[in-house]
Amino acid sequence: MKIYRAYKFRLYPTEEQRILIHKTFGCSRFVYNYYLNYQKENGVQKSFDLCKDLKELKNKHEYLKEVDSCSLRYSIFDLEDGFNNIFAKRNGYPRFKSKVSRQSFL
Repeated sequence: MKIYRAYKFRLYPTEEQRILIHKTFGCSRFVYNYYLNYQKENGVQKSFDLCKDLKELKNKHEYLKEVDSCSLRYSIFDLEDGFNNIFAKRNGYPRFKSKVSRQSFL
């Protein structure tokens, strides 16, 4: 018999860390919504192609360079998972994310 344990941790970030976390949430949401709109207009593409385009998007929007690039890439992968769920008939079309929706880091 296996015993599973769960641990909960509460973080108390400094003000500087809190600002960086909120910037990461905002930039990840922006990238997700940007590429969702892009795919609505141009058709569905693989995340590999979109990740290559992310570098150009960072040059166009300088504030995207302030946050971790892995978070931005993972928002593209989350979008691809949303489209894969459509094709597997598990969910409907992905929706745009807003500030009031659930926010998670990586």
